Amino acid sequence: MRLVPSPWNRTAFLDALGQWRGRSIELMPVDSTLLPGTLDSGRGTPCGLWLDCTDVDVIAFVAGTTDFHIDQIIAHEVGHMVLDHDAGVAGLAGVQRLLPNLDPALIRRVLGRSEFLDEQEDEAEQFGDLLLSGVSRWRASRPMRSFWGGDG
Repeated sequence: MRLVPSPWNRTAFLDALGQWRGRSIELMPVDSTLLPGTLDSGRGTPCGLWLDCTDVDVIAFVAGTTDFHIDQIIAHEVGHMVLDHDAGVAGLAGVQRLLPNLDPALIRRVLGRSEFLDEQEDEAEQFGDLLLSGVSRWRASRPMRSFWGGDG
């Protein structure tokens, strides 16, 4: 199974990732005015969140942002998944306000893309950058395609 399609295709990637993880990946655009205060104080305002629920992974992102930014948020949150980062349910109260229809009992972990001041956030951001660098339609330089094993 080819997990990361080249050229980049968000839907194909999320379908393959969900198959690999054995659970669906759902994207959820959210109103940016609801994001401040979602995470614990001192963590900044997230532009994306990963909710590790019992039977689905939810990636929330700011509604109305660019496709480029959505892809970067997805890649960052996938970094948290693949690297098995854990922040527990810190920020769950903010998530309940943001997504009132989601049963909090189903949420096992909450991680958000905000400030990159801790090791997990920095690792996830680097993962996302690397994931997209070789397949992104915006960064498809010949040297990068060659480096990642594509047609050079």
